[in-house]
Amino acid sequence: MKEKVKQFLANGRGAILAILILELILTMFITPNKYDDAKFLSWLEVDTISNILVNRYNTWTSRVIIDFTVFSMLKISKYAWIITQAVMMALLGYSISKLFIKENKNKMNAMMVFMILAYPIDIMAEAGWAASTANYIWPLATALFALIPIKKVWNAEKFKWFQYILFMLAIIYACNQEQTCAIVLGTYILFDILFIIKDKKIHPIIVIQTLLSIISLIFIFTTPGNFIRQNTEIIMNFPNFEMLTLLDKISLGITSTVGIIIKKGSIAFGILSLMIAVYILSNYKEKIYRIIALIPIITICVLSYFKNITFAIFPFLKSFVGTLTENKVILTSANCSNLVFVIPIVFSMVILICLVLSILLIFKNLKNNTAILVFLVGLASRLIMGFSPTIFASGSRTIIFFEFAMIIASILIWQELVKKNDKNDIKIQNRTQAIIQCIAVVQYFNILLCILYTQK
Repeated sequence: MKEKVKQFLANGRGAILAILILELILTMFITPNKYDDAKFLSWLEVDTISNILVNRYNTWTSRVIIDFTVFSMLKISKYAWIITQAVMMALLGYSISKLFIKENKNKMNAMMVFMILAYPIDIMAEAGWAASTANYIWPLATALFALIPIKKVWNAEKFKWFQYILFMLAIIYACNQEQTCAIVLGTYILFDILFIIKDKKIHPIIVIQTLLSIISLIFIFTTPGNFIRQNTEIIMNFPNFEMLTLLDKISLGITSTVGIIIKKGSIAFGILSLMIAVYILSNYKEKIYRIIALIPIITICVLSYFKNITFAIFPFLKSFVGTLTENKVILTSANCSNLVFVIPIVFSMVILICLVLSILLIFKNLKNNTAILVFLVGLASRLIMGFSPTIFASGSRTIIFFEFAMIIASILIWQELVKKNDKNDIKIQNRTQAIIQCIAVVQYFNILLCILYTQK
């Protein structure tokens, strides 16, 4: 029996089980009955799920599959959501491991667990636990799972019959959410092209997954409720949205993304910045490379983590951060001659460019650079919010895909970092690992306390 348990936990599976158990501990104290969850529960008391879905399709959203899942969970029992949420977090860890961790699964998966636990999942409580997780965490988990066929085909691995069904179900659910649909479709189209170049053909599962994501996108664009919702959101939350130019929307996407990172003190950004700084400082002596690598970590520390100290010394920096994090278009044609409004967009672009250049330095080329692809896809998933009038109304939940892209990039950098076996390198690795583990432990207990106190 002991040997069977060891065999089951081998190859990193123990880490996935750890995520499942730890998430069950968190969610067992949650009753999804506030905000959107409360509204949905009240609807279920007076109407059927099918009627609610038809009404929402015609007047509000194309997320019919996601809505059906949420309403079904709330109708059955809170325990249905609790179990599903824990399973989805485990699926998220499994998919990241399967896609991005190449070797030494036990050690790498353990580090991955700490990075996932460092994510402040309590942000899902903003609009209701059930509604938010079903619309953000679950599409993220299923989207990553739906991308596994790409790796399997690339490595010429065989499929089991039931995997086809699971992958198709995953992509159908993931692509019912607009951001994940863009991520999945864009990734599959890219690899469709690469498979044609590499093999002169495309595997049937890749064709099926691509078609399902295309159909999902068509469904999103043809849903009447989406048009009605957009007009409603413009009137209620962003009256000037239709006046924005293409450049305005791109600028809005960039500044709002960096603004959220600074305002909420993004831990994912901090971990990625730390990983980049540690690697570059350990492997490069050129000053310019080191400066580029240090800019992101210094920025998040000065303007976010230790902002009280910073603002006490430099009071006017508070005004700059206030401008950057304000819920409005910062740079327009009317104020483009004023440096106060130009600096935030330049600052935001510098931060993002420093991250991109640093990742390129770490992996040394564009070819087979998975980390830069993941980072850019995640970034694009947030920048497209600049084209939506709900960019401010949706809060900071919409940055989750970019934040997990940064977590994945951090895992990929960590794999490169641990390849160094020099005594000094091992010391640096141990210290870096200890920092991330401490962040994860503190964050986990912080979220637990948040849940316990807000569920009264």
